[in-house]
Amino acid sequence: MCDYCVQHGAGKRWYLNARNLSKELAQSDLVRTFAEQYFSEIVPEGPDGFSDKISRVARPVLPDERKRVENRYRKYLHHQVVTTSEVIEILNLCNTQTEEHQRSVVRFPCICRYSALGKEKTLHCFGIAFTDIYTRRFPKYLGGRHEYLDPTEAIEIVTKMAEEESVVHAVSAVGVPYIGMLCNCDMNVCHPYLHRLRLGISEPFHKGHYVTTVDEKKCVGCGECEQACPFGAIQVDSRSGIARVNIELCYGCGVCSRICPEQALESEKELRSSDF
Repeated sequence: MCDYCVQHGAGKRWYLNARNLSKELAQSDLVRTFAEQYFSEIVPEGPDGFSDKISRVARPVLPDERKRVENRYRKYLHHQVVTTSEVIEILNLCNTQTEEHQRSVVRFPCICRYSALGKEKTLHCFGIAFTDIYTRRFPKYLGGRHEYLDPTEAIEIVTKMAEEESVVHAVSAVGVPYIGMLCNCDMNVCHPYLHRLRLGISEPFHKGHYVTTVDEKKCVGCGECEQACPFGAIQVDSRSGIARVNIELCYGCGVCSRICPEQALESEKELRSSDF
C-alpha cells in the first residue's frame, strides 16, 4: 500500500475507506476552502496555443513555482491513478453513503480539457459523495452543463468512456483525505500530470497500486499496447517480438490491457511497493 493508504485507509486502500467519502469530511473547513475556490474560479477557455504534451511540459519554470505548487497540492489535492474496476468500487461505495439525497454524482466539465482545448467534449469529471453540496452552489462553473446522476448511471458512463476513449481514471482528494472527484484524464492536457513532468514533483499525480504484466504465451507483438500506453511504459522487444513493460514508467491505468486484442496484458496489484 502507498503512504496515503497507511495514513488514511484504516487497513484498506485510502479511496475505499468509507470515512473518506463522508459528509463530515465534505463539510470540513479544509474541503470548504478548496471547493469554494475551485468551483467559483473563472478559468480562461482554450485552446491554450500549445500543440502537444511536449510543448506544454517545455514551458519555463517560474521562480518558486515548484515549491508553491507542491505545497498547495500536498495540502488540498491528491490525484491517484485507479483502474476501471476500482472506479466501480468507489461509485458503489458512494451509493451506500448518499442515501439522504438522490442523483448525488455530478458530471461536469474537465478543467484541463476546458483550458487546453476549449469547452466542447469536456464532460469527463465527476463530483462524488457530497461534492454536489458545492457544485449546486456554483452551477455556472466552466460554463455549466452539469448533469446530476445516480452512481449506477455514472458507472455506465465511465465504463463506456474506458472502452471508447482510452481515458486514464484518477481519484482525487479535494481537501485531503476527502474523496470528492473522479477524473477521466487525457494525459496530453492533464494539469496534475503535466505539473509532475514539468516541475519534477510527484505530489500532484500519483501512480496507482497496479502494474501491467505480459503473458508471453499470448502476446503476438502487434504493438497496439505500445501505441496506446499514455506513459510510454511499453515497448515491443525487437528480438523476441514480445511486449515489455517498464514498471518504473507504468502508472497502472489499465489502458493497455483494455485494448489488447489477444488479452495478453493484465493489471496486477501489490507488485508496486514504492514510487507511488
